Amino acid sequence: MKKSNINLVATEIIAIDPAIQILKLKERGARIIVGSFYADMAVRVFCEAYKVGLYGPKIVWFLLGWYAENWWKSKSSSVNCTSEDIEQAVDGYFSVEAVIINPKGDVTISGYTPLEIQEIFWNLTNYEDLPAAILGLKGYDGIWAAALALNKTASDLEAKGSERLEDFTYKNADMANLLFSNAMNTTFTGVRGNISFDKNGDLNAMYMISRLQGGQKQMVGLYYSNKIEWLPDTPVIWKGGVIPKDSVTTIKITRELSSSLYIAICCLAGLGIVLTCVFLAFNIGYRKSRIVKMSSPNLNNVTMVGCLILYSTVFWESMSTSTFLACEAKLVSLTVGFSLAFGGLFAKTWRVYVIFTHGTKQKKVVKDKQLLLMVCGLVTINISIIIVWFVIDPFQIVVHQLPVEVNVIDDIEIRESIKNCYSQKQIYFLGCLLTFQGIILLFGVFLALQTRKVKVDGLNDSKMIGVCIYNIVVLSFLGVTVSLTLKFDYDLNYGITSCIIIVATTVTQCLIVLPKITGHFSTPRVHDIDRVGPVNDVPHS
Repeated sequence: MKKSNINLVATEIIAIDPAIQILKLKERGARIIVGSFYADMAVRVFCEAYKVGLYGPKIVWFLLGWYAENWWKSKSSSVNCTSEDIEQAVDGYFSVEAVIINPKGDVTISGYTPLEIQEIFWNLTNYEDLPAAILGLKGYDGIWAAALALNKTASDLEAKGSERLEDFTYKNADMANLLFSNAMNTTFTGVRGNISFDKNGDLNAMYMISRLQGGQKQMVGLYYSNKIEWLPDTPVIWKGGVIPKDSVTTIKITRELSSSLYIAICCLAGLGIVLTCVFLAFNIGYRKSRIVKMSSPNLNNVTMVGCLILYSTVFWESMSTSTFLACEAKLVSLTVGFSLAFGGLFAKTWRVYVIFTHGTKQKKVVKDKQLLLMVCGLVTINISIIIVWFVIDPFQIVVHQLPVEVNVIDDIEIRESIKNCYSQKQIYFLGCLLTFQGIILLFGVFLALQTRKVKVDGLNDSKMIGVCIYNIVVLSFLGVTVSLTLKFDYDLNYGITSCIIIVATTVTQCLIVLPKITGHFSTPRVHDIDRVGPVNDVPHS
C-alpha cells in the first residue's frame, strides 16, 4: 500500500467484540476498509457497522471472496441485529479471490479448455463432494509448472553433457539453482489463466473481483498482469451513481482582509488626511486671526497632528498579520494619535474649567506651555505602558482555527484560519491602557458638563469641544466593544472599527475648525487682528 501511495488510516485487530474497533474506524474517517476475518466474525462486524453508520454510498468494504452464499443470514444469538440490518450494511461490498477456472476460456497447454479439464476431474472423482475438491484444479496447474521446470532442466543438463537430472542430490547446489531458475522462468496457459512467477517466486495469478448488489454476488472484473479488466457485461454500479471519494476533501483557507474593503477604507482615510492637512494649513496660516487665536491654535495643531496619526492607523491593518512590527506600529499609532487628538481637547476644556468654574472666582493664568505639558504627560504615560508591554511580552503572529464548515453532499470540509496579533499578557497591558483612557475620557466628560453653560464670546468653541468629547466617548466605547467581540470576523471588525476611527476623527476636527473657517471668511474685517489691533487673549487671562 505504501509503495502505491495509499495512506493507511488505521489497523485494528478484532478479538471477540468488534464494537470498539468499528467505532475507531468511524471516528478516523475510514472510507475504504479491508476486512480479513471468517464469515461468523463478518456478521458481528457488519452489525456494529450498521449501528454506527459505517456503510452506505461513501463507504467501500473489501472482504474475502470465499464466504458461503448468503453468509450474512447465518447470525448467532450474540448478534443483536436482524438479517435485514446486516444485509443493508453489507450491500455493495467487494470481494477478491483467486480464480480457479479462467472465465476467459483460453485453451490450456494441454489442449483442453478449463471447463473441459474440470469435467475430466469430476469424472475421475465420480462427482463426489470431496473436502477441498476445488483445490484439485490448482494442483493440475502446479503439476504442469513442475513438469515444465524439470523438462527444461533436463534439456539444459543434456546440452551441457555434464550430468543428468536423474543424478540430482540435495547436495548438488548447481543443479538446484538451475532447477529453481527454470521454475522462475516457467510460463504457460493453465486452468487459472496465464501462469508465471514474480521475482520472489510467487504466482502471478488471476484474481476475480466480485460485488454484492441487491443480495446477489456477481463478478465485475479480473486482475491479472498487474492490471484490472472490468467486465463490460457487469459494470460497476455505485450507489447514487457517483464513485465515492476515499476521504473528505479538506480545503484549508487562511482568511485575509478583503482587498476591496481595505482599498475603500484607505481611500476614506486618505481623504481625511487631506482634510486634516487643509485644516492644519488654515490653523497655521491664519493663527493671528482673532477667531483662530481665541481657540488656542497651538492646541488645535496638536489635535490635528493626532488626527493625522489616527487616520494612518487603518493603513497598518493589511500588514498587521504579516509581521509583529506592524502589530506594534498599529497599537502605537492608535494610542499616540488618540492621546494627542483627545489630549488637545481635554487641555482646552481644562483651561475653561479652571478659569470660569474655579472656586475663588479669581482669574488664573493658564498658558499654552502648561497645557502642552499636560498633553505630553498623557502621551508619555501611554508610551511608557506600551514600551513595558513590548519589552516584557512582544507581539507574535498566531493562527486561530475557525469552526469547520462541512458540505455533506459534496464531501468537502472547509477549514478556515485567521492570523492575529497576540501576546500572552496582552489582557493585562491592554487593560491598563483602556483603564487609563477610560479615566481620562470620564474626566473629560465631567469637564464638558461643568463648562457647558459657559458663554463667553472669546471662547468661541467651548460648546463644540464638549460635543467632540461626547462624540469621542461614545465612539471609543463602541470601537472597543466591536474590536473585542468581532476579533475573528476579519472584514467586519476592520470595517466597523476603521469607520469608527475615521468618523470620530473627522467629526472632531470639523467641529473644531469649520466654525473658525466660516467665521474668518464671513467677516474678515472684524476678525483680522492686524487691522483691528491687539486684543486681549481671553483664554490666557
